[in-house]
Formats: sequence, structure tokens, C-alpha cells
Amino acid sequence: MAPQFANKVVIVTGSSAGLGEAMAILFASRGAKVTLCGRDQLRLRAVMDKVVKISGGHQDRFLTVSGDLKDQKTRKEIIEHTIEKFGRLDILVANAGVLSTCSSFMEETENEFDTVMNTNLKSVFFLIQQAVPYLEKTKGSIVNISSIAALMIMTNAITYSLSKVALDHLTKCLAVELGPKGIRVNSVNPGYFPTLVLRDLKDPEEAQRQIEKAERHLQPLKGRIGVLDDVAEAVAFLASQAAGFITGELITVDGGRSFTGTTAWSFEK
Repeated sequence: MAPQFANKVVIVTGSSAGLGEAMAILFASRGAKVTLCGRDQLRLRAVMDKVVKISGGHQDRFLTVSGDLKDQKTRKEIIEHTIEKFGRLDILVANAGVLSTCSSFMEETENEFDTVMNTNLKSVFFLIQQAVPYLEKTKGSIVNISSIAALMIMTNAITYSLSKVALDHLTKCLAVELGPKGIRVNSVNPGYFPTLVLRDLKDPEEAQRQIEKAERHLQPLKGRIGVLDDVAEAVAFLASQAAGFITGELITVDGGRSFTGTTAWSFEK
């Protein structure tokens, strides 16, 4: 039996670490050709080594494109280089995202606001726009990586939450807009996972400790912190033909954290 994603071409943004790395590795292990995207060239090369190894040494199945997705040139290169190398595009996973380094509404600056919105929303909007002509040819699939922050009140991450609420709405709008073209659009909304997204906070280690404490206490799956493959598997399902009649859905992967009653999320002082 052929691997699940044999001959499928996948773009995974933000694949130089964390969730994106896990997704890229999973797609590679199941036969896909993958374009890896990220800002850190050293990390991208490290992930490239991993996907080549897990594929059995098939380096020709992979491509790296480095750059900042806020840059129109980078978005154009991701699509153009993928088509030049592989000749098609089947799956786009819009994973790259950032947190605000500010911890309250009154501390937020316009520069911080613009960085979060331009990375988490604007770059996704226009990357998808460039990908659509190729996804239409393959009747492809888009998976946006959102967050449970879109479903909860998080007073220490208002701008981030706003960006993910808007991204969820974009997912549903595009499911309607692109459905007639045969393109499915869904979202995965992860809870807390230990990734580099916290690195820009003022005290990332303390933030991680506080979040993990809250997760263990509040989620129904007591004592279990999610692993990266939990999200990667959900993404793979939505991108696959097993989900061929699913579009416009927001799949929450959080161990039940988002419906446990407490809606406010703030780090202990």
C-alpha cells in the first residue's frame, strides 16, 4: 500500500521548530514532498536533515525557503519555488505565528500589534491568495493553525487572541469562497504545547511553568501535557482524503482545556 501522502506536495510554514517541525516530519514519514519554511536558516537545515533521514534519504523530496512571512517577497518565493521544484501544490499548512511580548492591554504598542497581526493574519491571508490557483488544480486542502486563545478570554494575550479569532473567521469564509473550486479549508486550534512561540516573552521560562501548571489543573485529561504529534496528527487528518467532506471546521486539540469553565488565563505574578 502506498504511503498516505505519496506524491502529495505540502507547504508547512513555521517548520523550523515546534509544531511546524513535527508536522513536516509527519508528512515526510508518510510519503509527501515538503517545502519547509522559517526565519532561522540553521534550524531549517536541521529539520531538513531530519525529514531526509525519515524519508530514507530522499533529499529530492524536500525544499527549504527561509525568510519572514510578513515580507511579500518571501511569500511569493514559497509558492514559486515549490511549483518550480515539484510542479504542483496539494496541501498548505499555515502554521507560522508569533505572540506579543506585552502582557497587558495598556502595555501594547502599535509596533507589537502590527507584528502580531501581520504575521498571524495578514501573511496567511495573502499566502493563501497566492496558493489558490495551484490548489484549485489539485483540489487541494488548506489547514490554518489557530489557537484555543480564539475561544477563551486571555487578558494577557489580547492582540494574539484577536489575531486568532480573525484567522478562525477567515477559515470559515474561505471554506465558502473556495469550496466551489474544490479546495477545503479547516483549522486546528491547539492548546498549550511547549514550543519556541514563548521565546519572545519577557520571562519565557516562568510563562511556561505557569501555563503547564494551569494545564495540569484545569484540563480534563489530568496530568497530561500535549505532545507535538497530537497536533500534527490532527493536521494530517484534515489534509487527507479521510476528511474529504470536512471544510470550515475548527478542530480543537487541547485535552478539553477550552471548555473547563475558567475562561480567564493570566500568569501568576
